[in-house]
Amino acid sequence: MRIVVIGAGGIGGWLGARLAASGQQVGFLVHDRTLAALRSGGLTLRDCSRGDPGTVTARIEMPLASEDPQALNDALGGEPDLVLVTTKVDALPQLASALRVLTGPDTGVVSTQNGISAPGMLAGAVGTEHVLPGVARVYSAVVSPGNVCTIGSAGSLALGEWDGAASALTAGAVGVLEAAGIRAWVPDSIWAELWRKVSFVAVQGALGAAANAPIGVLRSELRDVFTAAVGEVVEVAAALGHDLATDDAADPVTAVLALADVQPAGATTSMQRDIAAGLPSELDAQVGSVCRAGDDTGVATPVLDLAHAVLAPREARARGRQ
Repeated sequence: MRIVVIGAGGIGGWLGARLAASGQQVGFLVHDRTLAALRSGGLTLRDCSRGDPGTVTARIEMPLASEDPQALNDALGGEPDLVLVTTKVDALPQLASALRVLTGPDTGVVSTQNGISAPGMLAGAVGTEHVLPGVARVYSAVVSPGNVCTIGSAGSLALGEWDGAASALTAGAVGVLEAAGIRAWVPDSIWAELWRKVSFVAVQGALGAAANAPIGVLRSELRDVFTAAVGEVVEVAAALGHDLATDDAADPVTAVLALADVQPAGATTSMQRDIAAGLPSELDAQVGSVCRAGDDTGVATPVLDLAHAVLAPREARARGRQ
């Protein structure tokens, strides 16, 4: 399968390295320091569960990398079958022209961003018929350009057609991901799956950033407030028509708490790490969007509203607005 990964950060480096190591044709659309690093030093993926420097799990000596989407098409022998968009939400508007170059008649464009806004933004660039909403779950981070560490399990990627229909493309994507050691599946509702991730990751990021605490603290000392915030997301999703219960977990709040309980105690989210470093983050895309959806549906979100209000001034300073 021909695959282009846009970005080579925590998600892109993880997916791209795994897929390339398994024998797929993979190209990276990257820029500046990341492009220079991939061309000069390759791409290394490490499992850092037991601390630095970690165990190398995939190493691509000479990855195909370019800042020119047409050059990637030419090198791959045509438009890719899949485009995995792994940048942050803020970067998506600037990717529209590149996405149109990369998207052929049968190309699927997979979103991997946290929050609920990315699929619609991608659809605005290439059309809903090409967009495969995706839900990536992995603890990963860039140590330096071209060097990515994961913590914990091998990670997973759920994806599906926009309208929920089965397709040969999604089945093929699941196959190549599984062959690369990445758990993959097409859920009954990719939109419910997206909200399930929001109920964990957005809450962890918001409360973790506000309290400057990893998941180990949130699930213990702050368990009550963590539980309340998860419940807010579940209620908003239900008001929008997305039932987050599953066959394995009738109570979605209990399911999130069980997931939190098995995570590495020191784990944090990328949004949380960005806020701690004084960098622009996905606060609005992840937390603000849920609060606005609560306002629109008449669902109260007091915990998330407070976390957003506490963090908003820091976000404004990071973006030069104060």
